[in-house]
Amino acid sequence: MVSQTDGTQADLPLVSTQSLMDALSITDGNASGPLTDILLRASQAVASYIGRPLLIADREEKIRIRPGDIQLSLKMAVWPVTGITAVLRDGNPLPVPQDGWDYDVTCGLLYPSEGQFWSAGRYIVQYRAGWVAPDQTDVDGSAIPSTVPADVGSAVLITARALYHGRDRDPLLKSESEQGVGSSSWATPDATSGGLPADATALLGRYLPGGFS
Repeated sequence: MVSQTDGTQADLPLVSTQSLMDALSITDGNASGPLTDILLRASQAVASYIGRPLLIADREEKIRIRPGDIQLSLKMAVWPVTGITAVLRDGNPLPVPQDGWDYDVTCGLLYPSEGQFWSAGRYIVQYRAGWVAPDQTDVDGSAIPSTVPADVGSAVLITARALYHGRDRDPLLKSESEQGVGSSSWATPDATSGGLPADATALLGRYLPGGFS
């Protein structure tokens, strides 16, 4: 079990090693170490493609609204948002509204507690956001249920399987044949997708900037 008690983001795979072993029909427990490394690479590739940190952590945004400007909301860079810790304007903490801060969990927008706009100033938003990875524990060592969406987990597994099957293959080789045996060919991932298989990127569209999931 991996403990994450200080709110920082650790390097954790977004899918359990057992899930990858099941997908590959591997029963040898000694293979878990190398498979975990593959899962970490796949998870990092998915996070890079989505374009934001994915694991739950305490975070902070600094946002400046220039004099004469107003904003309907303050944008947090990471979501889903699980809570707002504090909001400061020009270094001064703003009082927490009676009903709590009004924010959009799925797209990281924080709305003003009074009036319709955020006025000019330098804001600091302290918040907690991201998904809980498998095998994370709380401060007492109790397991925390994973909140990684199923389609994100599937994209990680697809990528991990591709990495596993391609680990001993020349990355520049697109096909091979052997007399009397047959031939094999495989698709080369598009460089614009960060090397993710097409089946993986097809699952991640709604998590890209503008997708707000």
